[in-house]
Amino acid sequence: MKLCNACFEKYNDTLDMCPFCGYEEGAPPVEPYFLTPGMELENRYIIGKALGFGGFGITYKAWDKNLNIVVAVKEYYYTGIAIRVPGTQEVKIYAHNRREEYKHFLMRFLDEARYTAKFSSNNNIVNVYEFFEANSTAYMVMEFLEGTTLSEILKRGAIEFDECVSTMQGICSALKAVHDEGILHRDISPDNIMICSNGTVKLFDFGAARFSKNETQEMLKLTQVMKPGYSPPEQYQAISKQGPWTDIYALGATLYYMITGTKPEESTNRKTEDNLIPPNQLNPDIPDYMNDTILRAMAVDMHLRFSSVVEFEKALTKEKKVLGVVKEKKRRKKNRIIGLSAAVIALGIGLTIFIHSYEQQRLEMTLPDGEITIWFAVSEDEDLAADKIQAYEAIIANFTTDEVDEDENPRGFPNVTIEFVYFTYDEYTAVLREALEAGELPQLFESSGLRADILGQTTSVENALEQVISNEVLFFNQFDTVFPDGSQIPLGFIMPLLFRNSNPFEDDGAETDERARFLAGKSAEYVGTTADYYAVQDALAGLYSIEMLNSRDIVCTFTMMMSIGHGDDDQITIAERFLASLLGGFAQDFLHIQYQSGSLPLNRNILQNVYVPTYAEFRGFFDNVRNFDIR
Repeated sequence: MKLCNACFEKYNDTLDMCPFCGYEEGAPPVEPYFLTPGMELENRYIIGKALGFGGFGITYKAWDKNLNIVVAVKEYYYTGIAIRVPGTQEVKIYAHNRREEYKHFLMRFLDEARYTAKFSSNNNIVNVYEFFEANSTAYMVMEFLEGTTLSEILKRGAIEFDECVSTMQGICSALKAVHDEGILHRDISPDNIMICSNGTVKLFDFGAARFSKNETQEMLKLTQVMKPGYSPPEQYQAISKQGPWTDIYALGATLYYMITGTKPEESTNRKTEDNLIPPNQLNPDIPDYMNDTILRAMAVDMHLRFSSVVEFEKALTKEKKVLGVVKEKKRRKKNRIIGLSAAVIALGIGLTIFIHSYEQQRLEMTLPDGEITIWFAVSEDEDLAADKIQAYEAIIANFTTDEVDEDENPRGFPNVTIEFVYFTYDEYTAVLREALEAGELPQLFESSGLRADILGQTTSVENALEQVISNEVLFFNQFDTVFPDGSQIPLGFIMPLLFRNSNPFEDDGAETDERARFLAGKSAEYVGTTADYYAVQDALAGLYSIEMLNSRDIVCTFTMMMSIGHGDDDQITIAERFLASLLGGFAQDFLHIQYQSGSLPLNRNILQNVYVPTYAEFRGFFDNVRNFDIR
């Protein structure tokens, strides 16, 4: 009898193919960069078939020669940075300029193993036996889970009510232990929950976890895993407050799917308009308390969710009465009113001061009712055009939201309607000239590259600039110099860069354009701008590096100009407020990072704390931004 090197079942040694899994002796792995079945690690673990792989690792079925048991071995393999010659074990880093990034996440992989091993006594968390470094990478040896993932089970439909509760209690047991250690899982979903053959529920895959509150935005961004329907809104935001409530949303969404057989609506869609169908409308047999428990766990507003897994589990088992989202909002509002009334009575004479202060704040947080129109130009490329349109859709939805914060203060201006109209670059100037001749410029419009005859008919942006927090915006004190007529506000900027190709092809002279020649891999370097970054990244992945030019050559250019057109007083007031908001963190994130405008954010916080950590090649580039020239 011999042992199959892929599934580790024993079969007759006269056969060349395993009758259990179909593996033929000596067959290569499914992917050339996988370890070949039969290879050994640490003279102990025989590698078998790959069970799964992602951006940061490959998991194999393996055989432990010392214990004579099947185990799972997870290998750190950073796709896009690492490479392996087929048939070998050693991992090589081909993106040399990202070597530090590779090492950083290698250490994080070992942290994942170290922290997960701490939970070996918890029956509901996958057990990590050991971890080690070898082959210029690292490995984590875990128990091999015999069973079926919850996602596979749910493909057959909803689960019985009692089974849902008992399964969820197992997940809660795991998460309570994880949260007690200050760790967030950040990837709770049916894909990462195993229902073992003996009925035990196991939580696994801590690759997206936050192990420390001190982890940088760079680390969290790169290891973030978005699961549509399960990830709460704050996981999609570049800068957000995440905590136990983040995993609780995913718990609620998982339970929603388990008990209804329907995947929940994407959380980002719910921020704009919450059309989540209550569970008891999909399954009338769901009791009210369970319906309310799920909806509270899945509240878009994190403050309305359960504050801990313990609280969620008590609601799940009817140990604690739970109010629905609407009733909970009313309860909190009533409590605030009662508390406020008591404070007012106690203060007596302070009532007048309080009312005056409140009214002043309310006036500052309101805009007149009205509707404005925004015009902007988009690329002929449908994908690029769609990106820009989606960015503005998200920004407008955020500006006009009817959501309130935990103190019941409005987050947006739902009494305002903002319509946007877009044209291709080729037709945009002509359309604006026609509107100008008719005396009907839109209230707000993109004005990059327009001539003075159009800009001379615009409304001054001075009032909009007064509403911008100046110390948050780069080059703000130079706006007056660059735009002395007060006709435009920029939303971004570009800076010159030197791009290098580490392995250029021989130049055959077919390309005459310097940029095209570089993108084709035929030249060693190219002086461009940050607007070229995404094109270089796509064309020369793993082969390029970027350098800042000599400081005296760094002349940045403003981009994405916006101007205020025509309208009545209320419309101009709304346009000024919205224009000022386009330099705020939310809008800058969506314009320059989420949908990759090609320009750099002018918002200092977004540039330094989101853009640079996301694109590590720019680390250190903006330390001396005050010394840059601008035009």
